[in-house]
Amino acid sequence: MAAPYRLTLEARKDLIEIRRFTLRQWGPKQSRKYLSDLRQTLRLLCETPSLGKPRPELGAGVFSFPHVSHVIYYIVYRSRLVIFGVLHKRMVPLNHLADRPL
Repeated sequence: MAAPYRLTLEARKDLIEIRRFTLRQWGPKQSRKYLSDLRQTLRLLCETPSLGKPRPELGAGVFSFPHVSHVIYYIVYRSRLVIFGVLHKRMVPLNHLADRPL
């Protein structure tokens, strides 16, 4: 059975901003589809967390995994995926994730 995932407060804020931007730029239908697809990617990562790329420059046990225009940043803590960031692929992760609590 797949481990459940947890979104940190900062990751939730990232998703809210992604939703707002997608709504403004592409409309409600595309916004719903993009976030639904992203949730599907999160479920996939719960089943196989090792799909992610190790990101030691961001911290011990940190992984990233791409999703279309964004990158999901996570750790596995007590058999549970903890997503602490969902950034646009052009963003420099060290500039945005360094101070985020896990």
